[in-house]
Amino acid sequence: MHILCANVGSTSFKYQIIDMETTASLVKGGVERIGNSPSAFTHAVPGKPAVEGEIDAPTHTAAIAHAMCLITDPEVGCLSNLAQLDGVGFKTILAKGYWRSARITEDVIAALEASTPLAPMHNPAYIASIRAFQELLPTTPLVAVFETWFHQTLPDYAAEFGVPRFWVEKHDIRRYGYHGASHRYISERVPQLLKRESGEGFRIISCHLGGSSSLCAIRDGESIDTSMGTSTQYGMIQSTRCGELDAFAVLYLMDKEGFSTDEIRRQLIEDSGVKGISGTSGDMRDVEEAIEAGDDNARLALDTYCYGVKKYIGAYIAALGGVDVIAFAGGIGEKSPITRAKICEGLEWCGIHLDAEKNEQLTGESDLSADNSRAKILVVSTNEELIVSRETARVLS
Repeated sequence: MHILCANVGSTSFKYQIIDMETTASLVKGGVERIGNSPSAFTHAVPGKPAVEGEIDAPTHTAAIAHAMCLITDPEVGCLSNLAQLDGVGFKTILAKGYWRSARITEDVIAALEASTPLAPMHNPAYIASIRAFQELLPTTPLVAVFETWFHQTLPDYAAEFGVPRFWVEKHDIRRYGYHGASHRYISERVPQLLKRESGEGFRIISCHLGGSSSLCAIRDGESIDTSMGTSTQYGMIQSTRCGELDAFAVLYLMDKEGFSTDEIRRQLIEDSGVKGISGTSGDMRDVEEAIEAGDDNARLALDTYCYGVKKYIGAYIAALGGVDVIAFAGGIGEKSPITRAKICEGLEWCGIHLDAEKNEQLTGESDLSADNSRAKILVVSTNEELIVSRETARVLS
């Protein structure tokens, strides 16, 4: 069975085809800067020359059509025709009334549209991509693997907010949690790296740190708490999103400045987080370069980000009754030694000791914990596509 996993951003489309019998990746690729020509693309098939370049991709439909042509190209492709695809799995965010994976129907698309105010950066792009695949592959089944899926094991008290009951009963205002595919993969991969048969009896704090970041407390392989809330806006500060914020600060600014809901939403999504604090960029690589150049706002952005992660780790140690593993994943978690060091600094009181030399010399997945550390500190190369493809195959079969 060949499953194509579609990972869609507001201006990006990433794809991977996995052979479910062997779990081998047949191709990885993507298109960036959709709608902002020129759009950069990459495409790589094991054993064949990688392809990269620029195209004009004004829409997700154009980007997907280009990717499908590469997939079936005789020289750089991996399939002779698209009929060899058994299904397409989408790493969808949120759809009203759907908490687990579902075959995509018009009802599912309507539910995605209904949840767009809570996922304004993601849902429109996913809907556009789903429509594109419906047009390009009209007979191929499509599956939505929702990011909320892994967090359905949260206790009711961990999912609850202190709001009027009709908010919950009528509008489902509660903690959903996101990055479910990544946190699920980490829950399975960590026991493998430590040569354990399963995650039974294991306490993991999963730190998915990237342009979008969240933490998850995992016990016995199940999510018991997570940092994101009703929307992906809550919890950790993100690249350009604010994270946790006193709701009355928003109301105050709207009253004082006359901001509309659309304008305040734009500011909280596009101009906040690391970008808002640094005043320049939401990309941690840019922030680290600015710190080296003496930019104090960049220093503050990094310190605030790392302090936020550290606070959640402390909270989840309490929720779990201890911790066996802290796992770093995502673009920042896997590639930023300074971020990992700042997060772990000061956690020695609870037996968490980072080996500074291992941290600086890291390549790939690794154990970064010092010899005297009671908890393991691991870097995990998360594989959301494998989780989405596997779940897609399960739904279809």
